[in-house]
Amino acid sequence: MSNYFKFFPTVQHDLTNIGQRVSLTNILRRFKVDSTLKNRVGVYEEYQIQSGDRPDTIAHKYYGSSGYAWLVLMFNEKHDAIFDWPMFNTDFDSYIKGKYGSIPAATAEVHEYRKILTNQQTKTDGSIIQKRYVVVDQTTYNSLNESERESISKYDWELEQNEEKRKIKLLNKRYLSILSEEVKNILRNGI
Repeated sequence: MSNYFKFFPTVQHDLTNIGQRVSLTNILRRFKVDSTLKNRVGVYEEYQIQSGDRPDTIAHKYYGSSGYAWLVLMFNEKHDAIFDWPMFNTDFDSYIKGKYGSIPAATAEVHEYRKILTNQQTKTDGSIIQKRYVVVDQTTYNSLNESERESISKYDWELEQNEEKRKIKLLNKRYLSILSEEVKNILRNGI
């Protein structure tokens, strides 16, 4: 992340109100990657975060420099490298135990009831159409056939949320220098 902060402008500030000014990095300057850009085919590549991956290791593997960890985070709107990042194995289990008391307690408690609209399907080209559902109340859930409904435990819901965090997009390398220049311009000049 150190490369990211070198783009920020500095400001002069009197920290102690005695007339002695110091140069500080203005970390309040921000930029955001346009969502229409992030969703254009060819602009990004999908990546599944694996156990042991961190923003810097992914940046090193994909861009050749861990200095682009900021881009991995910003391109995916992950503002916290700890809480916006997926947990694995014992970290996930510890999180569940801390939040719900135990894994069996999290498994036993219902988080939500769902009406299944369509089940997951695999097309002939190998692409997957995800299951579609709507959240319903318990009365509606009880009125549905077994094949049309599912209840999701606290554990399963937390697992789904954690798994979603594994899916990220990486800016295609051919746009790296263009975006880097844009970011430098925005952060330094405010435009």
